Amino acid sequence: MMKKYLIYISLLGSPLFWGQTKVTEKSVYQQKWASSEKENEAMAFDADIKLSDTEMALDKKIFQVRKQFLSDTEKKKISLYNSSFNEIKPLIESSKLFELLQTMPKGGLLHTHSGGITDVKWIISTARKYQECYVYDQKDNDQFIFGQLAFFEKGKVPNGFVSLDKKLTSTPDFEKELQDLLTLKRDNLCSYTDYWIEFEKRFKRISLLLPYRPFFKEYYLKGFKDLIKDKVQHVEIRYIFDELYDFQHGKYPLKTSITDLKDILKEIHQSDPQFTLKLIYSSFKFLDNESIGKQLETAFELKKEFPDMISGFDLVADEAAGHNISFFEKSWTKLDELNKKYGVELPLYLHAGESSSILNKNVLDVALLNNKRIGHGLNLIYFPKTMEQIRKQNKLVEVSPISNQILGYVSDLRNHPARVLLSNGIQCSISSDDPSVYGYTGLSYDFWVTQVYWDLDLKALKKLVFNSINYSSMNDGEKKKALTYLNQQWDDFVQKTNQKLN
Repeated sequence: MMKKYLIYISLLGSPLFWGQTKVTEKSVYQQKWASSEKENEAMAFDADIKLSDTEMALDKKIFQVRKQFLSDTEKKKISLYNSSFNEIKPLIESSKLFELLQTMPKGGLLHTHSGGITDVKWIISTARKYQECYVYDQKDNDQFIFGQLAFFEKGKVPNGFVSLDKKLTSTPDFEKELQDLLTLKRDNLCSYTDYWIEFEKRFKRISLLLPYRPFFKEYYLKGFKDLIKDKVQHVEIRYIFDELYDFQHGKYPLKTSITDLKDILKEIHQSDPQFTLKLIYSSFKFLDNESIGKQLETAFELKKEFPDMISGFDLVADEAAGHNISFFEKSWTKLDELNKKYGVELPLYLHAGESSSILNKNVLDVALLNNKRIGHGLNLIYFPKTMEQIRKQNKLVEVSPISNQILGYVSDLRNHPARVLLSNGIQCSISSDDPSVYGYTGLSYDFWVTQVYWDLDLKALKKLVFNSINYSSMNDGEKKKALTYLNQQWDDFVQKTNQKLN
């Protein structure tokens, strides 16, 4: 009997012993796993953010709202991850999460352009009020393109242009056609067109509207009100300077656009005194060094005269078609000389890495120059050493997710390069780039896609929002004032949203 018992011990005891050893080993494994998780979290861009109890409560509620939304779309067989922004825009607008994000303070919009901040429906209806507004309704030629809008004096209207108001009155369907001509849509992720050619046509169609001084004033007043409505308190515009004009006085000095914008701000401040604006003087990547040198000189002159408005310099246009940043080395080497000459600093805020190709190496330049922020920086992830330099230099990447999808750089937004940047401690902010060209206004849509596609929690959202003020081109005094206001707005948002979601 004893022998039989010992046999059972020898047969069963060993597995029991090894089972206990496995539990111990698993515990060690889990400890290492938890340690690895913490080490990765410590590298993330938002590692320094600590949420309050009320923020943590809201974080859990927002997580449930997002979870419910994803569950509902799955039940309805909605192809959320394989759809373009244009396809899911109505779904976004009807979601509880979008309603919530509309009330969230956004801080600053650090990356937008002078031709893309105001709703196209408004542009058409407002331009129509002017008797001197015309639309080109013939086939494209070397000078004008179909749907191009412009102001002309009576008797000086080029062939092919007809009164906008009369055209819309006689052909009501043309208004919808014109809206489509001013908006760049990606109807599905499988479709392909040359997006940059179509993109630039949208800007050309309104390029002759914006310099007309009466329209200019209305355009920016409306644009700023749209941003304020969407809880944006600060905006920095990549601004293409052009001489304003009207038919009474002809052309005005270049600086008139700045003085007019300052007057518009005074009007805005009557109801929203916290709203602030900076202009980043912008030129084009396809110009030569001599032309860019002249543009830099003009930018410094304006910076000296309007130090509170002009904050930096940039080059825009399709990176695949224009010159590399290094092509303008001769111009960049003159920056110190110009700093001394004018007694002001004009830092760079260059577009770089708006590309899916590792052959585009513009991000290498921004790590070597006095470049405060990077516009887009999509392919930065292909250059690990430079990415580490950018992190150590504490330079911010301005991320515009919807723009990146519509222009064909990122189809499934879950795979957006910014997720890699954020995990590796690269500071980012969320921008809308050219929202009116993409069929929307404000910043809520871009925050919605980051929250849904990137699994962001409230800590990450808060960091992105506050980054937009901390990395803005405002001076220290302006930032301090802006942060005081943002903190108040954020606390108010947390409190009210907690109550609403109870």
